[in-house]
Amino acid sequence: MGLPREVLMWESISKVVPKVNAVNLSLGVCGWLHAVVSIEKQLEGDGKNALLAAFASHPSLKHVVIVDSDINVCNISDVEWAIATRFQASEDLTVIKNVRGSTLDSSADQETGLTTKLGIDDTRPSRKPKEKFELAKIPKSKRAEELVCKILGL
Repeated sequence: MGLPREVLMWESISKVVPKVNAVNLSLGVCGWLHAVVSIEKQLEGDGKNALLAAFASHPSLKHVVIVDSDINVCNISDVEWAIATRFQASEDLTVIKNVRGSTLDSSADQETGLTTKLGIDDTRPSRKPKEKFELAKIPKSKRAEELVCKILGL
């Protein structure tokens, strides 16, 4: 259902930000109401421009999360980690009230078809060091590996 729409979204978002890496209409809502989009952010505001373009290109879309290129748009754990570590609701949340939505959205006003849409700019803030927003890496230890193998009988 969502694949052709992902292409249209990619094209629309590409007009307002320098580079779109990936667009995923997630399977949890049948590839229709929720999207995660990865971009190469150049300037503050690119994330918000991308989410507004996503909504404009897909009127049924209800939620969109814009992430940086280091986040896999198809891995919900990556997306949740990014929201937990990069998102501030007071600065990065866009709520659009009383707009046309999807007939598949049972929470929308069934008489008017109006809903509220939610956009999350989950890109790293440019004013802070990039390394503060990288996934922590646990250094490998030969001794730890030996102990694990011993415990597991490998």
